[in-house]
Amino acid sequence: MTAAILFAREPVAGKVKTRMHSHLSPQQTATVYSAFLQDSAGLLEHCDASRKVVASADAEGLDGLRLLLDPSGARQLSFVVQQGTDLGLRMEKVLEEAFEKGAKRVVILGTDSPSLPIQSIDNALAELLKADVVLGPCVDGGYYLIGVTAKAFDCSGDALFRGIDWSTGSVLQQTVAAISNAETDALGLKLLAPWYDVDHPQDAAFLRAHLEALSRAGERVADRSLAALRGLELPPPS
Repeated sequence: MTAAILFAREPVAGKVKTRMHSHLSPQQTATVYSAFLQDSAGLLEHCDASRKVVASADAEGLDGLRLLLDPSGARQLSFVVQQGTDLGLRMEKVLEEAFEKGAKRVVILGTDSPSLPIQSIDNALAELLKADVVLGPCVDGGYYLIGVTAKAFDCSGDALFRGIDWSTGSVLQQTVAAISNAETDALGLKLLAPWYDVDHPQDAAFLRAHLEALSRAGERVADRSLAALRGLELPPPS
């Protein structure tokens, strides 16, 4: 069995994407994040994973996420609550739960890359048949996706998620170093094609321009994200 897990928050004004507040109001930001969330859930729904999971940042947001993303249950999404004091421990715990439920290959992604091609998720799952760990590098020095096999997690799971300076430009570099320095047998690593995520207003402007270009070219776009970004006063893309 395979699993894809989306890390998410309930889109409450003032509690999501706060770095956007330099140019957008809390309510505008929450609307944009809600669109990111729905487009990301669409990626989750249509990927090849046999189990699709939304991991809420807190228990209070669980019902709101379920109501927004799968009110009827038709998408067959599972909903869980993240546990842990930092991002690394939260990923570690949600992977542990997924493997306990029988998954052999698991990928985790976030909601900050709604334009991500769905093939990236499917490619990650496929690459885990050969590699122990798969990373999708972000151009800002982090990663937009991590995939891990059950065997690798049992051997070296803590090495992947501890001692990392989260939310910095060193995340990818430190994670790669941790994989190569794992105390057990060396883990096989596969890097996917790089992509970008959206943290700042300039990033949102870049996403809008990218989605507009994709739309004009007749390509798949994150429709909700594009609709939410149109008309907003944003700085030039960086």
